[in-house]
Amino acid sequence: MAVSGNQQFSITYLARLDIENKREGLSEPSGLALSACGDALWVISDDTRRIFQINLDGEIKPDDTIKINDKGLEGITLDPAGKHLLAVVEDGNAFIKAELGTQTIVQRQRLNAMRGFGSIEPYFSTGSTNNGLEGIAWNSSSETVFALKEGQPGLLIEVSPDLQSILNHRVLGAEQGFLDRELAPEAIDFSGLCHDRQRDCLWIISDKARRLFLYDWQDDRVIQSCRLAYGDDGDYREINKAEGIAVNPEANRLFIVSDKEARLYIFDLRS
Repeated sequence: MAVSGNQQFSITYLARLDIENKREGLSEPSGLALSACGDALWVISDDTRRIFQINLDGEIKPDDTIKINDKGLEGITLDPAGKHLLAVVEDGNAFIKAELGTQTIVQRQRLNAMRGFGSIEPYFSTGSTNNGLEGIAWNSSSETVFALKEGQPGLLIEVSPDLQSILNHRVLGAEQGFLDRELAPEAIDFSGLCHDRQRDCLWIISDKARRLFLYDWQDDRVIQSCRLAYGDDGDYREINKAEGIAVNPEANRLFIVSDKEARLYIFDLRS
């Protein structure tokens, strides 16, 4: 879609890394977050009760792995101080907060226990199996937390940093620019989320559309989108079931993980 201003982006495929480690339990990566120093990534696998840290070569750092009691983690983010990880659990639509210093879970909070849940409750009572939380991001500009609901409809929910209150929400759809030539707007799902502190926008991925969206929360619009695709020995390929995203704007790097492939994709990101 055509855009104006200085927010346009282009991505160039650099590499893909196999990060599957069945022995450690990293086989279905479903969320991704950049470490505080930018030299590693936090990864979750939705079938494993652990939070992994991997280096930028895709290798697990065992000393930084955190054991938890929850399965079904679908998104992860790091707070600006670099002291806590926040994750969402799809089953039950809950949030967990892990303290890195002690490697312990210090808070659990269900979405329906937050103040203001009534404003979004109708979106979670459709009986659909496609309505769980899939992504989470810390917005360093607003100093609030954003959670992403998968679909029917897609929903972006702003939550207070103490995880006690729902502050705002937006339905995501065609009016904002969440469009794809091959899918009807209502068929587009939302599977990954992160905040870009340099652009002050949210990156949102759709695994069904195999598309990356750059979304402006303030203007409530998609600035630009592109296919999650790359070239491999001259062949055009698309990322299958992309579910996690992280960006390092200072290093011009974009990271995507595929749940089905258990691969980390690395792109050069430019404005």
